[in-house]
Parts: sequence; C-alpha cells; structure tokens
Amino acid sequence: MSDGPESFSEKLAVRCRDVAALLIGGLWIGRDTARVVSDVASLPVRQQAMFTLGVLGLLFLFSLFAAQFGLIGMALYWLSVIAIVA
Repeated sequence: MSDGPESFSEKLAVRCRDVAALLIGGLWIGRDTARVVSDVASLPVRQQAMFTLGVLGLLFLFSLFAAQFGLIGMALYWLSVIAIVA
C-alpha cells in the first residue's frame, strides 16, 4: 500500500534520518547542518540506519534519564533539545 513513489515507511525513515542529522549538526561546531544531512544521505542505507538508530536511541535514553528528575528534568531536556536544533 504505497501512496506514490515512496512508501510511508521510506518517508518516515528519511524524516528520522534528517532529525538525527539535524541534532548532530546542531552539536558539531563549525559544521553546517545541511552538509551533515547531505553527508548522512550519501552513506549506504545500512550505515544510515545505524546512524539514525544510534542518535535517536541516545535521545530516548537521555529522555529516560531526564524523566527521573520529574517535570523540571523533562523541561530542561526539551529546552536543551530545542536549543540544539535552533
């Protein structure tokens, strides 16, 4: 059940890859985010998946750690993610 040239799962994979590259680009000083996105897009599919799962997995683990500190911890977690992306 595809809705065009790309299936839903392929579109979701591209979005997740772009979010992971955006987070790395925000942390990597002196490196443009667009270049990080293009570098990750040029990797083989398996390495893209490992990169994406690694970054989003760490993001999930950091959110679990922040949740241990309650509402203040989660607020600081989301503020830091927003600051990295912006």
